[in-house]
Parts: sequence; C-alpha cells; structure tokens
Amino acid sequence: MLFDAHWHAFRVFGGVPGRGIYDNMKTAVDRVGRGKQRDINARFKAMASHYVFEPEFCNPAAGWEKGQVEKNVRDARNRLWQVMPVFKDLEELNQWLEDRCIALWSETAHRALPGTVADAWAA
Repeated sequence: MLFDAHWHAFRVFGGVPGRGIYDNMKTAVDRVGRGKQRDINARFKAMASHYVFEPEFCNPAAGWEKGQVEKNVRDARNRLWQVMPVFKDLEELNQWLEDRCIALWSETAHRALPGTVADAWAA
C-alpha cells in the first residue's frame, strides 16, 4: 500500500518532489540509529532510488516534528470530509477524493511560500 500510495501521489502531483519526510515506520526503516542515521528498508530505498527523491526521517523523541505533520493531516481531513456524497463504488470514491484534493490545493495557503499549495507545485 505504501508503494501504491506513492505511485498515485506522484501521478496526481504531476511529478516527484525532491524529498519526502517520513516517520520512522517499519515499512521504511529497519533500524533507527543516532541522530539522522537510519538503516532504510531495502524495498523502500529501491523505491526512493527509482523515483529519485531523498527520504528524510523524523528524529526519535522529537514530537514537535511529527506533531506538525499530524496537525496538517488532521486539518486536511477536516477540509476534505466536510461534504461527502454517497458513492456507488470504491473507484468513484477514489476519483472524488483525487479531484477534491486537487481543488483544495488551490484554496490552501502554502505555509512557507507565497501563494497556495497549487502555486508551489506549479513553480
């Protein structure tokens, strides 16, 4: 599911970001070392090499890093699911979700750059 999610995300983004920020999940990290040292799972490393992006991992016991990501996810969920129609099947739900995400990128201010998330992707 992790690899499939990346494939769909990169397709919808229209490209691959230069880096991805991750928690130290078992599907990506075999062992967390000191500081930024990680033994990255071979399959995850192969995916990152295939798509040519740099994975970065949160520091252990640094709750503020993960907390910022989780807050962004919570905020996005609230925006996404305010209005949700009934769907006849999973394919229709997934298409609605993709379209809704793309629309929200144009409405959501980028945290660090001027403009919206969509503007940042376009640049």
